[in-house]
Amino acid sequence: MAFSIQYKQLFRIDILHRFFLNKGSVMFDSMSETEQHRQLKEYDSRLILDVVPTAETVARLNGHSLLLRRSSTGFTVWYKEAPEGHNQPSVTLDDHLYLTFLVRVKDPLFYNYTELILENAGKLFYLSNRKPDTEISSFPLLDKADMDHPVDDKFILSADGMKKEKLSSGMNGGVNYFGIIRLFMKGDKNNLHITDTQGKAAYPAKKFVLSFKNRSTFWRYIFSSPQQVKPADDLLLENGNTRILVTKTIHPLTRSGFISLKLDKDELPNPGVSMIKPDQSTHKIFSEIYM
Repeated sequence: MAFSIQYKQLFRIDILHRFFLNKGSVMFDSMSETEQHRQLKEYDSRLILDVVPTAETVARLNGHSLLLRRSSTGFTVWYKEAPEGHNQPSVTLDDHLYLTFLVRVKDPLFYNYTELILENAGKLFYLSNRKPDTEISSFPLLDKADMDHPVDDKFILSADGMKKEKLSSGMNGGVNYFGIIRLFMKGDKNNLHITDTQGKAAYPAKKFVLSFKNRSTFWRYIFSSPQQVKPADDLLLENGNTRILVTKTIHPLTRSGFISLKLDKDELPNPGVSMIKPDQSTHKIFSEIYM
């Protein structure tokens, strides 16, 4: 009697960034399905972050008949189902089995458009369904499968944690490393388990979301000649300088879409992300536009 080999999804991780998915001030979540599909069609997380399994994880994937698949929206891990079916992996997945993936920043402008503290660039983020033993009890878990709980600076490892992970995960020099994704078959909470009490894969497969918030900045317009500003305008003089105008509030940076800002009757351009300037004295971040 012939048996067909069937692979099923063990877990899925979506890597979603609002800089690419939002349109100006229009949030991805508020878009119609058609518009969301259009935004996702132009989106590829592989151009932003590179996700690579450690050598140890490659061996574990091979030894447990697991397959890793990357896609534009993240990656999935698949298991070979046992002949009897019923979501039973062909190779037992121990409760303490874990898979580790190193995350590298590919886009050199990543920190410009991502809402993270600039001074923390180069530190190591730890994204897992279990808290590492080097961290405090309130260290966050990767337990929200939606875009409303973005990755923030609370996920950064302590100095001891970074040292331990760099040694154990085989990071060579730490160049451009953003962090670590580590998933255990059993998480710290029941809703984070990838397999059930019988060792079967959860159904539907567990989904995790690495959501990144786009940065919002004050927009600074630098003119070659003096400007007149009226109370109804969207900008103010910076320190009384008639050649430098700044927005009254912060505005989001996005790849697509447009935010209308007017100076008298003239509509002003939106900034790119190649030039942002933090002001240490005011703790504000500016996007500069030369007019």
